[in-house]
Amino acid sequence: MMKIVYTIPMIALLVSCGREDVETYQVPKEQKAAPEMQAQTPVERSAPVASPSAPQSSAGFTAELPEGWKEVSSSSAMRKVSYGIEGTDIDFYLISLSMGDVPSNVNRWRGQVGLPNATPAEIEKDLQIFTAGGHEVKFIEIYNEEGGKGIVAAIIDLAPSYWYFTGKGTVQELKAHASDMRTYLESIKFEGHNH
Repeated sequence: MMKIVYTIPMIALLVSCGREDVETYQVPKEQKAAPEMQAQTPVERSAPVASPSAPQSSAGFTAELPEGWKEVSSSSAMRKVSYGIEGTDIDFYLISLSMGDVPSNVNRWRGQVGLPNATPAEIEKDLQIFTAGGHEVKFIEIYNEEGGKGIVAAIIDLAPSYWYFTGKGTVQELKAHASDMRTYLESIKFEGHNH
């Protein structure tokens, strides 16, 4: 005698035989949740805004960030650090190079804002010189009033390299924040370079 073993799917098949109604169902496609970090911009993931008295450390130095400044990420590998200044489109950043000829750099910046070259004597007259962490800082404000663009920059000799702090933006925004840039530069203490 043969023994038949029925499994649950087989029983369901046998029971449903002879029925003519077929039911269909719509099942919504499963949505994948987006990762939380995708919703944020690079600026939102950056360090919080610091008070003027809080020293900030980055790229081998510390400095006091003015109110409304914060360190932001940069897509440029040349930059040691970049800052966003609240309420402005100013791009303020630091790069380090092995050359430090002041007239050549100033005339390059002048060209970037649509101004003609200046003589070394004219450039010397426009330079503001002060110290930061025991090092001489050559600070200059370059404004093209007609074109509306400007650059505020500083060159610091940290032999064998030179550090360039450069702020680019509109004349109006740069003039409003140039004193904060200078205050920031004056507060710098270089790791391993202070005198």
